[in-house]
Amino acid sequence: MSSKSKSQTPGNEQTALACYLSTVVAIGNCMGEVCPSVGAMYRDRLLKLPRRLGFDATPQALEQSRDAVATDLLEYSRTASAWTTAGSNHVTKLLEHLRETEETLAAAAELQSAFLDDLAEHITTSAEVDDEAQLRMSFKRYAAGLSAYARKTRSEKLASIAALESRRAEIEGWLAEATKSSYIDPETGLLNRAAAEMRIETEIDKNQPFCVIIVGQTPEGSSLPASAASATLKLMADRLSETIRPYDMIFRWSQDQLITIFEATEVEIAARVRQIGGWLGDGTCEVEIGGEASVVKTHPFVYVIECADEESTCQLITRIELESRREMVAG
Repeated sequence: MSSKSKSQTPGNEQTALACYLSTVVAIGNCMGEVCPSVGAMYRDRLLKLPRRLGFDATPQALEQSRDAVATDLLEYSRTASAWTTAGSNHVTKLLEHLRETEETLAAAAELQSAFLDDLAEHITTSAEVDDEAQLRMSFKRYAAGLSAYARKTRSEKLASIAALESRRAEIEGWLAEATKSSYIDPETGLLNRAAAEMRIETEIDKNQPFCVIIVGQTPEGSSLPASAASATLKLMADRLSETIRPYDMIFRWSQDQLITIFEATEVEIAARVRQIGGWLGDGTCEVEIGGEASVVKTHPFVYVIECADEESTCQLITRIELESRREMVAG
């Protein structure tokens, strides 16, 4: 390689890095535009990537970021596809219902027209009858017919309205189920359990080894108020974020537990897990309780669950729940 080409290498690398990062940003914006209800969460995450890589643009960091982007794309494609498919199904059902309603209204209009024509004919005939008893019987028949017709039309309209209300509720639920807030824990701002379960399913679909790292806390003495538990868990999440890669995500799994996911076997990450336990500290933190700053003491713990071969999302979640309860009791 000539000295000229060697001198151009750093510049070429910077150009390639800038191109990669601009592509990631474009992908994130596209995800947010194509399916905002699902893509907003991924867009926000990908738009932070250039800032993170700007301080650590090593080959290893680039490879990790590539894997993180690929995982986000896999998860987004499945989630957005499920959401849009559900929307298409709702539209199909709504169209079917509208066609049925149209047929019902058309039939009701024909029935009404025939009924009124028949009523007019009977009234005309009755006008020619002089017998009071016959007139009285005719009027009773007309009244009975009108009552039956009124009950029938009312029943049909109420059924149609109830069906439309049911369809509306289904569509409103569909529109609400994939909003950004559906994946964010309101008390800590962390990704919530729904997002965690979605990521677990994505990792299983990738068919590669991965572990779920559960980080929890048990209070010393009496249990903490819900607000204090959330505050201490948020502080723990901040400490945990300093011990993992910037591409690893932290989820709030329960009131007292966080999880993150490493794409490796339990043996490969054993040393890292031990380090995380040490970096979390002794569990002492200052939080606000009843409007006053208080120092609380918790006992942090860390444990690992490796996804087994052929294990389903439901089976792995059940195993996490069992281990979580065991750890909380032990703590």
